[in-house]
Amino acid sequence: MRIAVKYSMDDVQVAIAGTIQPISPRPPCIGRAIGQLAFIAEFTNHIYKGTAIQVFKEASTVNFQPTVNDLKPLMAFPAIVVVMMEYREVLRNPQRAPWNGFLDGDVGWLNTKFESFGFKPQT
Repeated sequence: MRIAVKYSMDDVQVAIAGTIQPISPRPPCIGRAIGQLAFIAEFTNHIYKGTAIQVFKEASTVNFQPTVNDLKPLMAFPAIVVVMMEYREVLRNPQRAPWNGFLDGDVGWLNTKFESFGFKPQT
């Protein structure tokens, strides 16, 4: 609900759609990238965190607007959707990046965020 309040919207689904805006038309691979992210979210203990972050970045690019149908597989993983929304918002406005001032940039921020998801640690 905090998302809906932040964007002055009555409904969380409207708030999610409101934060995921296009810069250019959606490429055909967006559904595939989000599907891959949903798949790895389902099997976190079998997927390395670095791989998960790489797929996450591909699915979170701001060069397209995912549709409601594209996002359906991720609705079972609301924490990942929230991180995706935060990441996309910062990609549009880099001055607000939580990782500003850190040497490892977004990689360190994403590593921290992905720790709680239970992905397999890098060996």
